[in-house]
Amino acid sequence: MSEQTAKMIIDNYVASTLALRANSQIPAAVVVDDFDAYCIERASVFLRWQNAAESLQELPLVYKAQAVRAIEQITA
Repeated sequence: MSEQTAKMIIDNYVASTLALRANSQIPAAVVVDDFDAYCIERASVFLRWQNAAESLQELPLVYKAQAVRAIEQITA
């Protein structure tokens, strides 16, 4: 695996994690107004995050440390 591919996988995970967090913080009033649209969007965002998490599992060990650092930055 190339370093560029590994970076893309890590960046995708970070972006999908941030999107999932943002989706989780949508105010209840907005959710109630268009519950069906929220559910569709939530499922889409979750699926993207789940796929990104699975991709992280495929990283060679040499790139997993980079992934851990990136994850630590978004959890801080």
